[in-house]
Parts: sequence; structure tokens; C-alpha cells
Amino acid sequence: MDLTVQEGWKRSTILGYNAAVKKFKVFKTSRDVHVYDLPITALDVYSFVAWAGRGTGNNRAGKINTTTLTHYLHTLKAWHTFHDAEYLYRTEKRVKLMLKGSRRQDALIPARPGKSPVLISDLAELFRTLSGRGPEAEAVKDLAVVAFWGMARMAELTYTSSSGRINLKKGTTTQDVLNFQNMTTINVHEAKTAKPGEVQVIKLRSINSPLCPVRAIEQRRQATTSDTDSLFGYEGPKGRINLSKRHANQVLAAAWHDLGRPHLTCHSFRVGGATLQHAVGININEIKSLGRWTTDCYKRYVKPLSREEVITSLSILEL
Repeated sequence: MDLTVQEGWKRSTILGYNAAVKKFKVFKTSRDVHVYDLPITALDVYSFVAWAGRGTGNNRAGKINTTTLTHYLHTLKAWHTFHDAEYLYRTEKRVKLMLKGSRRQDALIPARPGKSPVLISDLAELFRTLSGRGPEAEAVKDLAVVAFWGMARMAELTYTSSSGRINLKKGTTTQDVLNFQNMTTINVHEAKTAKPGEVQVIKLRSINSPLCPVRAIEQRRQATTSDTDSLFGYEGPKGRINLSKRHANQVLAAAWHDLGRPHLTCHSFRVGGATLQHAVGININEIKSLGRWTTDCYKRYVKPLSREEVITSLSILEL
């Protein structure tokens, strides 16, 4: 029964819920409470908000902003729903006032800079760094190229488990790749912004460069033995290994560290792809279509590039 309830949430939602529950457990541990039952008490709710959110004279490191805290409170409700426990909704009026105060304190904190974009020069160095380092590094290299040009979220192209067969309605396999005359597409299941059952499409075009995404896809297909194999995976001593987001991030983080780019993250590929497309004059509606944005939230991903950075990018690509 628990599994049936859990299947009502998307994978990305569950991951977000897990982060919130971990935060609440850290809060309880800070109170020297290691064992507790649901439902939590009203005092638990108020104390958690005060502990996690900002307040006058209470802006220590580790505080979270009001938006995140609101999501975490929503998670606590979902946590109770999952365990069929009754949440104390009578706390909401007081919590609303506490959040209002925290929001005022948030406004006094300098805004954090957005995610840095992966530039073509970064992608080229990453490509060289991962080349020739074995099947795992090759898979991550191709993943990076596709994530950049496809403006994809890393979770859309990776897997929850590094072993086992792929659920064809959840994970990307070789059969999700379709080749057309001027385009190669990848069907994406359970994308973050997809409706239940909706399949989104990543569109890739061939370019005459080692950083070609279509070439990267072809290399992934050549590394498979059947249409139901994970697209981004490789053969290990004991069989097929699916590239999990966590493992891909570890490989990428190590490579970025070696390259002196520790500020770049898995999300930087999506930012970089959108930034370059915008810098070379691609139509806004085309960028939104490629990135699968339906609103103007794409603007958060487009960062300014200098003329020199654009010229360098095109020079590396030999375009």
C-alpha cells in the first residue's frame, strides 16, 4: 500500500521530500531527540520554523530562505499523509506570521548569484579530461555534451539505480532515440515539468565538431546491446551499469575541480546551453521550445556573454 501511495508522486518530488525530512531530522537531533513518532506536535512545528528560518538577530549559517522553508512545511504535511497521521493544521495561522517575519529578514540578505553557465571552452576542456579514461568517463562525457545542447536536467537523462532493467515508462533507453533527416530526438519520461504520462522530447542537431550531441548519442547507442538498455550507461564486469545522477555528479565534480571550475554544477549545462543559444541570436521561442519552457522562466537561465566569449565559443566549435 505504501508503494501505491508513493507512486502518486514524481521522482523529483520524492527527492525534494527526502531533503526536507532530513532537515527536520537534523532539527530534532539538535534538540537531542533521536526517536519520535508522528504526528509531530504544534511545538515541533513552531520550533522547526524558528530553527530553520531567519529572524531578527537569528541569521546564523545554515538558515534557509522562506520559499524553501515553505516547501519543507508542505513536505511535513505530505509525510503525515504518507504515514496516515493527522497533521496539526491549526498551526498554520501562527506559522504564516512566522514566515512573514522570516521573509522580511530574507530581503536583507544579498541575493545569491545564479548558477554559472558551462561555456563551450569549459565543455571542450571537460571533453578532453574525460576522454580515454574508461567506459564510465566516456558515458559521463557524452551525457555532458547532450545535457548542454539539449538544455536537459541531469535527472532526466540519468537513473535512480545503477543496476537492473530500466522501466520503459520512467527511464531513457536506446529505443527512446529517434533519428530524422535534420534532427535527432530523445523521448524523456517523467520530466520535472511533465504532466502524468506526458513524454517530453529533447531535440538535438548535428554540428561539425567533436562536441556534436548527435555523435555523442551515436556513441552511447554503440555501447549498448539491446534497445532496452540504459542510453547513458556502460558494460561492467557484472553486466550493464546505469549512470545514476549521483554518480555522474561525482565524476563531473571531480573533473571540474581538476580543471579549476569547482563552481560549475550539473545544472550549469542547462544554463550554458540556453546562454549560448541566446548569445548567437537564436529566436526566443525556439530557445523555449528546445529547453521545454512554457513560460518566461527561461530568463533565469540566460546569462550575459561578452563578445570575446561568443567569438571564442564559435572558434572552438569551428562554426
